[in-house]
Amino acid sequence: MEHNDRTFNGLDGSFHYIDWGGSGPLTHIAHATGLCAGAYSPMAKSLQAHLHVVGLDFRGHGHSVAPAYARGLKNWEIFYDDLERFFEHLGKPFVAIGHSLGGTASLVVSSRRPELVSALILIEPGIMAPLWRPWVYLAQKTGLSGYVPFVTRASGRKGVWKNRDLARADVYKKGQFRYWADDFIDAFIDEGLKNDEMRSVKLACNPAWEGRCLAMAPCNIWKYVPRLKIPTLVLYGKLSKTFLPSVVRRFRADVPQAKIIGFEQTGHFIPMEVPEKTVEVILNFLSENKIV
Repeated sequence: MEHNDRTFNGLDGSFHYIDWGGSGPLTHIAHATGLCAGAYSPMAKSLQAHLHVVGLDFRGHGHSVAPAYARGLKNWEIFYDDLERFFEHLGKPFVAIGHSLGGTASLVVSSRRPELVSALILIEPGIMAPLWRPWVYLAQKTGLSGYVPFVTRASGRKGVWKNRDLARADVYKKGQFRYWADDFIDAFIDEGLKNDEMRSVKLACNPAWEGRCLAMAPCNIWKYVPRLKIPTLVLYGKLSKTFLPSVVRRFRADVPQAKIIGFEQTGHFIPMEVPEKTVEVILNFLSENKIV
């Protein structure tokens, strides 16, 4: 999909972002851990008729080159700070759409700086179940969080192939890509890999960085949730192991004005698994709130 690649200069390095263009209010899509803005190109294309869509590559992801050292990542504050500076750079209130890590970061920035965001759309945001918090905190402090199975799977995943065709064949309809629509898989292969110095291709997000991001998932997000005052939509998959029923209940209690929708027979990757329905629900929500 055609788009404009742009650069944003943060405090300690440069970040890549995509401007897909479009008509309507400025809208940002914040990607999940291990992915990149370009992986959401099919979604951006579907929104273009109503929204002007952009997307930042978080540090350690995509084509951003700001420092990303796995051992140095102690929490997700750096992602919140980077996103807040980027939102300031955009210069006007906009619609914030965030998936997983991108949802968590968008939530925190919207809570801290509500004047920057006109509406918040969270897709399977990384918000920990309340009862998990003390145990995860202890695991992080003792270094044990790096040995949790989903963390070791991410950090140990294959990351290099001879070419993009082999990479696509290797991931097609497997693992997290099992239920992805084909155009999203193609977008990930196009944008989520980069050329290696050995004339091969490799994941743009180093598996060690992805694993560390997951290991250091935040325990303190609940302090930000009740502060949300802007129009908020939350989408979650009923088969997901991320946005659990206890999280749904707590979120409803903390943000009673939020609209929360569960997708049947869908997991963590809602935009990729049910793309048409995702876009339909988002546009309906924005229309209800007179934003489009």
